[in-house]
Amino acid sequence: MELASLASAERDRSFLLVKGLGGAVCLTYMVNTALVFPWYRRSRLPYVPSGRPQVDRVLRLLEGRPGKVADLGSGDGRIVCAVATQGFRADGYELNPFLLGYSRLLAHRKGLASLARFHRRDLFKADLKQYSNIVIYGEPVILRRLEQKLAEEVTSGSRVICCRYKLPTWAPTTTLGEGIETIYVYDKV
Repeated sequence: MELASLASAERDRSFLLVKGLGGAVCLTYMVNTALVFPWYRRSRLPYVPSGRPQVDRVLRLLEGRPGKVADLGSGDGRIVCAVATQGFRADGYELNPFLLGYSRLLAHRKGLASLARFHRRDLFKADLKQYSNIVIYGEPVILRRLEQKLAEEVTSGSRVICCRYKLPTWAPTTTLGEGIETIYVYDKV
């Protein structure tokens, strides 16, 4: 009888393990389906969150600067919320509705709703003339297209901060970090 109950307990544990692994796989699939795949299929740009060191560098580069901040492709809103905690009025532009909802919730929970705003708008349709500081975490294919818009709309005295990739034809004023943590800074004169 003891042998039968041991075998039954072992089967129950194995069943729970398989059930747990299956649940984890399903949850991972659901998150990817909701957050990553719709945006990736439409734009070919995956959601890649900024790491803490990169957010800290952006904050350092904005220290003492006047004006509003725009984050083009704001993802989960961490840069917009971080600059809002420093007193900046900041707008994030994001197409993914799930990330947009998360960003708005994050700003609300941190008490930043009056300083941090999020828009479901294509970054190519955003009016950049109103911003003195623009943060971009974009792939090279987007930066090539965005360069002309920046040249036309960014005003004198403005700062453009590109995380990870640089603008194809602009010469950076400053470069911080290395590898995938590199930040390129462009000051428009």
